Amino acid sequence: MAYQIVKKLSNGGWIKGRRPRVLYLADRNILVDQPKDEYFVQGFGEAVHKLGGGVAKLGRDIYFALYQSLDRQGKQTTGDCKALFEQFDKDFFDLVIVDECHRGSAKDDSNWQRILKHFAFAVQIGLTATPISERDADTYEYFGKPVYEYSLKDGIEDGFLAPYRVRRVNINVDVSGWAPEPGQLDNYGNAIPEREYTQPDFERILAIKERTDVAAQYLTDLLHETGRMNKTIVFCVDSDHAGRMRDALNNLNADLSRQYGGDYVVRITSRDGDPGLAHLGEFKKVDTDTPVIAVTSRLLSTGVDMPMVRNVVIFPRSAR
Repeated sequence: MAYQIVKKLSNGGWIKGRRPRVLYLADRNILVDQPKDEYFVQGFGEAVHKLGGGVAKLGRDIYFALYQSLDRQGKQTTGDCKALFEQFDKDFFDLVIVDECHRGSAKDDSNWQRILKHFAFAVQIGLTATPISERDADTYEYFGKPVYEYSLKDGIEDGFLAPYRVRRVNINVDVSGWAPEPGQLDNYGNAIPEREYTQPDFERILAIKERTDVAAQYLTDLLHETGRMNKTIVFCVDSDHAGRMRDALNNLNADLSRQYGGDYVVRITSRDGDPGLAHLGEFKKVDTDTPVIAVTSRLLSTGVDMPMVRNVVIFPRSAR
């Protein structure tokens, strides 16, 4: 959608005598790199540039940037104490597109809003599938009411989004809770506080190995029924939880883990750095077999196109 907006404005002569200057903002590299590489570079070539390093390059038309990069000072490279966004004139950009605008840009006290207010002369478009309206973060307060909405139903009927079926799976301790035996110790020899633990506590206050094993077994059985090479994303609470889930799935699928050199099940989180990004690049491709199961926490939760994914697992259900 962002590419088509920019393309039509550029081809239609929106700014007389030149292409419109566009800033595309997001808060994660994958949300910037995917549209840049797969759409904008293909359509606009060298007019596209990703900002970073504290130095403003003014000779391009379409800029991609992380909020974090724009708010970084350029002192180390230029001797200029200004943040990167402040090195651009306030009227430099004609259009600012904010992807996943329900996150940082919607918070009143966010430094990220400094960037948007600096470029207040530009038309600003916020894109999100999940707008929020909370006391300290309100998408509508900054961007106003939506001027265009494209529903999930429309996306499925038009063939852009996959139809889906929901399976709700209950694990016993999630339903009934769990309490330690008197004097029971954890794996480090520490006494577990005696109280009843419920689903919101699991993987946050304590981790129950058997619970992860049960979830991994259910998913393994499902893949045996539907296709063991069907690409699957598993969302966990955090990186540690994702690591435990990866290990449990590898143990249950040892034959395929050996066959594919450990790439059948992989963890892809911010903690995994460049190896994780390499796995992500392979997982996204339509013509690669592995990785088959990508276990993550939040890295893949929004804004990433995964056309070959057949299963999405949310473990626990309260994971966002």
